[in-house]
Amino acid sequence: MKTILVVDDDADESELLAEGLTAPGRLVRAFSDPMRALAALEREPADLVIADLSMPWITGREVAGAVLERRPGGKLFLISGHDEGEAVAKSMGVPFFAKPIDLGQLSRAVDQALREQDVSEQAPSAPAPAPR
Repeated sequence: MKTILVVDDDADESELLAEGLTAPGRLVRAFSDPMRALAALEREPADLVIADLSMPWITGREVAGAVLERRPGGKLFLISGHDEGEAVAKSMGVPFFAKPIDLGQLSRAVDQALREQDVSEQAPSAPAPAPR
């Protein structure tokens, strides 16, 4: 089961995205309070987090840092209705989706990110160096 967290201070937006991304094999949780989302990440890391850049109390950039700290292999997408969002996401090396979000495009990107994550998790790790 893949866990996806959608974090947007607009409760309607986070619920709409979560509903649109729900599929077999996925647990999608919506949060309109970024602090609650971080608490959920403390309890259980997510495979993918979709975070709004502009939220009260904490920014999407801070959420991103927490996500990558807790699960270095985890995936992160940033969303925003502001012009600077794409530049911020690019500087962090993560995908960006402008509001209003094309749910079909986001869903395809989520599918691809989760498939890539499966492949990287199943790849054999490098062999340990031989003892001398």
